[in-house]
Amino acid sequence: MNRSIAIRELFLDNGLPEDIIKYILECERKISFKEQIYEWTHLPMIVKTEKCKRFFYEDYNDRFLMEIQDVQGRFDVLKENLEIVKIIKRNNHSYGNSLRY
Repeated sequence: MNRSIAIRELFLDNGLPEDIIKYILECERKISFKEQIYEWTHLPMIVKTEKCKRFFYEDYNDRFLMEIQDVQGRFDVLKENLEIVKIIKRNNHSYGNSLRY
C-alpha cells in the first residue's frame, strides 16, 4: 500500500486529477495481478524442471565427464555414447513425469 500512496502523491504533485490517478493505479493492480497469476501457474513447472536437473544432471556429472574422457575424439565412440544418452534421457523424461513436487 505504501507504493500506491507514493505514486498517488507523486502524481498529485505533478497536477494530475484524482480520477486519472485512480485509473492508473487500477491498471497497475490489474497488471500486477496477471503477473502474479502467471508466476503461480508456472512455478510448479519451474520447480519440477529444477528437480529433474538436479536429480539427473548434478548427481551424475562425474559420470558424464568420465564418458567425455572415454571418447577421446573418436566419432564412432561418440555416436555410441550419444545413442546411450538419448535412451537415458528418454527413460529419465518418463520417470521425471512421475516426480511429485
